[in-house]
Amino acid sequence: MTQVDLPEARDACPTTAQKRLAEGALLVDVREADEVAACGFAGCAVMTIPLSQFEARFAEIPRDREVILACATGDRSLKATYFLMYQGYAKVTNMKHGLARWVARGFPVTGSATAVSAGGCGCGSGTCC
Repeated sequence: MTQVDLPEARDACPTTAQKRLAEGALLVDVREADEVAACGFAGCAVMTIPLSQFEARFAEIPRDREVILACATGDRSLKATYFLMYQGYAKVTNMKHGLARWVARGFPVTGSATAVSAGGCGCGSGTCC
């Protein structure tokens, strides 16, 4: 197997991501359905593809549009960012600190912001982050 050297993934804080989303970037939320149902990103174009389905569904993500990947804390979305980079996507950015920081900054959400804690994912399973 050939080793592929990828550049370091780009990342953006939720404030910077909010600007890019207002300019037309697409937010891809890689959290699981129960997490999204409890509290989700709002006020921007959002596509939900859980990390558990990401390999099978990544082709749904447009290659010609800037994409910001997000999860609860930024860990799973970083994995998804590198996966897309490996697949040849050039316009991908990871949202650092994810939904936890988004909520802390007071950005719009669906559901209950209390479902998200600054230190965790809010999904209740304890295994997703």
